[in-house]
Amino acid sequence: MKILPILLLVVLLAGCSAITTTVSPVTKATTPSVLIKQAETLYKQEQWHKAVALLDAGVNQFPEERRIVELRSEIFRDWEMRKRNKEDWILVYETQSLKEKIPYLEDLATIDPENLITKSRLLFWKNLLESKVTGLIACGSVHLHLDQALAEECATLAEKIKPTEESAHLLKKIKQSHAAQKRTERSEQAVREKQNTAQQREHLMKLARAQLSDDAIPDAIASLNRLLELVPDDAEGRALLDQVIQLRDEKVTRLIAFGDALYREEQIEQAVSVWESAEKLDMGRQDVAARIDRAMKVLERLREIQKQP
Repeated sequence: MKILPILLLVVLLAGCSAITTTVSPVTKATTPSVLIKQAETLYKQEQWHKAVALLDAGVNQFPEERRIVELRSEIFRDWEMRKRNKEDWILVYETQSLKEKIPYLEDLATIDPENLITKSRLLFWKNLLESKVTGLIACGSVHLHLDQALAEECATLAEKIKPTEESAHLLKKIKQSHAAQKRTERSEQAVREKQNTAQQREHLMKLARAQLSDDAIPDAIASLNRLLELVPDDAEGRALLDQVIQLRDEKVTRLIAFGDALYREEQIEQAVSVWESAEKLDMGRQDVAARIDRAMKVLERLREIQKQP
C-alpha cells in the first residue's frame, strides 16, 4: 500500500522537472554594458532571480564597475518587494478566512458547551487570529506608500481583530495619505483642464482669424463668443470681437444705404437682395427685417396689379 504514494510522488516530481520557462538566451558578456543589457532584459521578463545571478557573476567579472552593483541592488530590492507584496496579500486572505470561521466555532461552542475539544479549538483559533495583528501592522507600514490598497486592508483588519494605538495611528496615516493623493489628483486635473482650455482657446482664436480672412464675419463672431465663454477675461479675444463687430456694423450700414438707394430708384428686387445680405451679417437688425418685409409687400401688390386684365 505504501508503494502507490511513493510512485505518485515520483510522477509529480518528474512532471515538475519537465516544466520549463522560456527565457531569452544569455550569452557570456564581453563588456559591462553587454552584461547590464542582458540583466535588464531578464528583469523586464520578470526573471529576477536570473538577473540577480547574472549580476552577481558580473560583480566578480568586472569588480570595478559600480553600475553592475547598483543595478543588482535595484533589481534585488524590487524582487524582494514583489515577493513581500504577494506574501502580505496571502496574509490578508488567510486572516480574513480565519476571522470568518471563528463565529461558526463560537456558535458550535454555544450549542455544545461541554465539548472541551471545541473550546480548545476556539481558544487556539482566537489566539492564532490575534497573533496575526503584528504582521498586519507591519504590512500596513511597509506598503503605505507602495500599495495603499494592501496597506489599508492590513491596517483595517488589524483594527477589527484587536484595536491598538499602532493600528489607529496607521489608519490615520493612510487616511491622510488618501487625502494627499486626492489633492494631488485634483491639482493634476486642474492643470490638465487648464492646458485643455488653453488649447481650445488657441484653436478658436486661429479659427476666428481664418474666418475673418475669408470674410465670414458671422462665423468669426460665433467663434469669438465661444472663446469668451471659455475664457471670459480674455483681453485679446474681447478686443478682436469688438473689432469684428465694428467691421460688421460698418458693412451693414453701407448695405442698408445701398439698398435704400435702389429702393428709391424703384429697383425693389435688387434692394431686397442687398438688404438680405445685410440681414445675413446681423440677424438681430430689426430695421433691416422691416425694410425687407415692406419691400416684399410692395412686390406682391405689383404682381397682383400685373395679373389684372
